[in-house]
Amino acid sequence: MAGVLASTAAAVGILDKAMSIPQKLAHHSDEQDKATLKLELTNLMVELANTKIKAVTTQTLLFDAEQKIKDLEEKLKDKSTFTFKHGLYWKGGDETAFCPKCYEVNQIKTHMVLFPAGQTYSAYWSCQNCRFST
Repeated sequence: MAGVLASTAAAVGILDKAMSIPQKLAHHSDEQDKATLKLELTNLMVELANTKIKAVTTQTLLFDAEQKIKDLEEKLKDKSTFTFKHGLYWKGGDETAFCPKCYEVNQIKTHMVLFPAGQTYSAYWSCQNCRFST
């Protein structure tokens, strides 16, 4: 957010400078020659172009900030719906466990596969993505 504030402050500064140019032209006498007038108008165009660049930069920074906010809200929503029980993540209403390694390390929500108990081993969950099992 500091980038947005800095970009906005820069744009306001440039606009202040650009606004001073027409004021200077208005207060000068009619004796001002065409060359001086053209120079001041060129300065005005440069300052307005700089302002446009800063405005676009600010717009981009605001868009990025909005995206980050949206992503964080989604992560917060996920955190509130996921619970950690018996070494696995569970989501309300879902009977299939989520891999804790994928969820915590890679921020990926990966369903695990339940392998039922056999004659020589007990039932266990296995992640087909990272091969974690419990």
